[in-house]
Amino acid sequence: MYFGFDEDQLAVRDAVAGLLEKRAGLAYLQAAWADPDSDATWSVWEELAGMGVQGLLVPEDAGGSGFDWVTMALTLAEAGRVALPLPLVETAAVGLPLVAAAGDPDGIVADLVAGRSVLTVAASPGALAPAVSRAEWFVVGGAPGPVLYRRDEVELVAERSVDRTRDSGRVTPRGGGRPLGGRPPAWADAGAVGSAAVLVGLGRALVAMTVDYVKDRKQFGVPVGSFQAVKHHLADAAMHVEFAAPAVWAAAYALAHPDQFDPAEVERSVSMAKAMASDAAGLAARQALQCHGAMG
Repeated sequence: MYFGFDEDQLAVRDAVAGLLEKRAGLAYLQAAWADPDSDATWSVWEELAGMGVQGLLVPEDAGGSGFDWVTMALTLAEAGRVALPLPLVETAAVGLPLVAAAGDPDGIVADLVAGRSVLTVAASPGALAPAVSRAEWFVVGGAPGPVLYRRDEVELVAERSVDRTRDSGRVTPRGGGRPLGGRPPAWADAGAVGSAAVLVGLGRALVAMTVDYVKDRKQFGVPVGSFQAVKHHLADAAMHVEFAAPAVWAAAYALAHPDQFDPAEVERSVSMAKAMASDAAGLAARQALQCHGAMG
């Protein structure tokens, strides 16, 4: 079977990449490091909403863009490429599709799609979630399935992260909530594939940045990129990242077309994508640090 991306999927990816390249560069990340909850940090959220990114997986008749999971995965890879410190996986890939599929019990889909409101996700009660200072809505996983809570229905405990661009905290329900239904692994699969796509983009960026660095950095009068050990480090990282990418696209396709696969195949595809992307991004980070002379 031939698998490729169609023109619409590539157009969405390229449009998002262009926006993030202009608006979410190094200066943006430095500002987010100083204050992840600032209006400057979140201005990019509003611009993404203007392009329909938050509503990519929401059907058009519910106010969304009506795209599929392959488009979402390509978009999230571009978010990973710039290390975007906003809850795009949680809102666009996991929470909003769940809320829309449940019939929008609180009437919040329009505000979420438009970027006027923020939803974040905790895998279980007491688990970490991003964007807790800004989020008005929280999806918390558990048995028998995910539940939607308002901000006044949860207890939030801030947790300082090593990555200060991330505004993280623990989310514990205090009561109320609206069950969103669905088979529990389905939303967890969405989170896994979304995270894997982000990691592919991040891994690619790490390799590209390091290649540029070793071309310029000189030792003994020659670029350090000319040393065989450095070449091997970066070739190994690049190979792992590019081998992980097709696994992520395949898992996204399986989520977009579940009727074409046995449930066990979908689960295996998702697990493979997450495992390969996690390993590849971890290796890329280690090799990038090493090739930068362990300067971070």
